[in-house]
Amino acid sequence: MNQPTKLKTLLVLSLSGLVLAACSPASEPETTEQDPTESTSEPVDTDSNADTDTDDQSTLSQNLLDWLPMKEDTTFVYDGEGDEFASFKVYPQFIHSDTLQFSESNGGTTNVKLYEYSENEVREVFVRDETYFRDDLADTGLSSEQEDFEILIQAPVEIGKSWESPSGSISEISDANVEIDTPSGTYSALEITRTLDNQTTKLYYAKDIGLVQKVSEPDSDSPVTSSLSEIQADTKEEIPFSLYELNEMATALTTKDASLVLSTNDPARLQLTEILNGETDDMTIPTLTDNAMINYLYLGNDQIVHVDFSEELVTEMNAGAGIESLLIQSLVNTIGSLYQVDEVLLTVEDQPYASGHLSFEEGQTMSVDLSNIE
Repeated sequence: MNQPTKLKTLLVLSLSGLVLAACSPASEPETTEQDPTESTSEPVDTDSNADTDTDDQSTLSQNLLDWLPMKEDTTFVYDGEGDEFASFKVYPQFIHSDTLQFSESNGGTTNVKLYEYSENEVREVFVRDETYFRDDLADTGLSSEQEDFEILIQAPVEIGKSWESPSGSISEISDANVEIDTPSGTYSALEITRTLDNQTTKLYYAKDIGLVQKVSEPDSDSPVTSSLSEIQADTKEEIPFSLYELNEMATALTTKDASLVLSTNDPARLQLTEILNGETDDMTIPTLTDNAMINYLYLGNDQIVHVDFSEELVTEMNAGAGIESLLIQSLVNTIGSLYQVDEVLLTVEDQPYASGHLSFEEGQTMSVDLSNIE
């Protein structure tokens, strides 16, 4: 090839290379994997709603037990503003694999509630006001005072998730990772907004803690706020009642204040048995012998307390007719006081009480009688 031809060819190739370089995409810069614990040097765009929502969603646990946990022997104390009953404390009475029963005391009354857990939702299935005794309501079958249940949370746990409860309320997961300041500390919380009739309530749940704040906003009144102020671990629940026993001459009954002091899952009947047979220092003259036991004890829907004793109540009584009558009356009065009812159905091994001095018909109850109190 002659010299002019060579120069022409080189010129064409050089121009082609420039054109190709101009049309090709820029090459990707080299990236190195960053330690997740190190902060990036680039500022985070906090104004981007899309980025914030993505971050909120990615950190939300789908385990409903994380948001409404079951914690044994733990008292949760809440300080209130805007209403005299906004302050309250919560204690877990019974915990099973799929239910949580707790008492809620606000200084004026004590309510008992029962939560039922499934994989997809947590329901409030039982509510009873003015309940000062302790029965395992998942077993006794006592009817709730609420007409329909409330769905507290429902999967999937994500912002915008909403549901309607049979109670008539509408709920929505309205926000996540909300910073909530309480007397017990600052929490990153899930916000659930519930609307029923003319009232909106915002409930804030922190992971592994549960409810940390509740804000009710009625149409006409100022907001009512309850905030978590203290978590008391390794505590017990105290249930006061009046204890009736024979006087020293066994001619009448006397009364004194007593209390059941119970941990989570402690049945009341066992400690009441210990008090009645003298294992504690509460009674001067025990009502039961050492071997007598309470087999079961619960309040029925008929508002009658059903209590069944072991056979030793009769076989070890060893008392005359008058004293036996007073002893049985002391049991009825004590149990009636604990449950705050007037009628008690007392049986022995599921049979009507019968001894050489006293006998009852099937289903016959005894009334609380305070006429023989000294």
